[in-house]
Amino acid sequence: MNEILVNIQHRDFNAIILKQGAQLIHFQPTGSNPLFWSAQLSTFEKGRAFRGGIPICWPWFGKSQFPSHGFARIMDWTLSKRIDTDDRIILTWELYDSQQTRQIWPYKFTLVLTMILQKAGVLLNLTIKTSQKTTGALHTYFFVDKINDISISGLGEYYFDALNSEYQEKCEQVTKIIQEIDRVYIKPENLSYLVFSDRYIVIDHRGASDVVLWNPWCEKSKELIDMKENDYTHMVCIETARINTPLEPCDTLECELSILEFV
Repeated sequence: MNEILVNIQHRDFNAIILKQGAQLIHFQPTGSNPLFWSAQLSTFEKGRAFRGGIPICWPWFGKSQFPSHGFARIMDWTLSKRIDTDDRIILTWELYDSQQTRQIWPYKFTLVLTMILQKAGVLLNLTIKTSQKTTGALHTYFFVDKINDISISGLGEYYFDALNSEYQEKCEQVTKIIQEIDRVYIKPENLSYLVFSDRYIVIDHRGASDVVLWNPWCEKSKELIDMKENDYTHMVCIETARINTPLEPCDTLECELSILEFV
């Protein structure tokens, strides 16, 4: 197991990163609840996407090509640098084109992911260098106590509803999730807010053109082999994305997740 995971124990937090995809699958401040949700039924199978944490979708987002959401999340990344300090840990991950990736996507590229972990939250900075325009997302799965009790704001006014292929204007200022939802907010605000119980999470979308909001709800969950019956009640995806405005050949996508808790 140690060959595929990086386990971090810090005075202020603990974290787990899956080397496949450089995927942060667990982050928990000391004395608090986890920030992310991960599917207990998801496996660490090589070449198969792990559901949870922050998968990196690249060089495309969605199911338009195979594999779904691109190949960056199913390739082994290299941990090129680690810096430990009293209050944070900084990890630098790298992924380069290879014979394996060129069989899927025939272009050279360099991906550099900088991951800053500290008690106040997480910062991910993904830098893309390639000759092609691409799409992608930092596909964050947040852990929530109860899906019915959360509120989400700061998403923007307009969204594409992937469930019925329509563009709609959002009238409500706060979004509640009471059914399956799959929206791409096409003019998002810079900051989104997830509030539940005693936790207040601020998501800073930097370099994004879109924010995706997703929860499969009950019926869709039954189609996902790595989700238990009630898993949808404890997760919501709020994703920092570049979909309608592709990433340029040298571009950056970044999200900062700040946690405020009230006792």
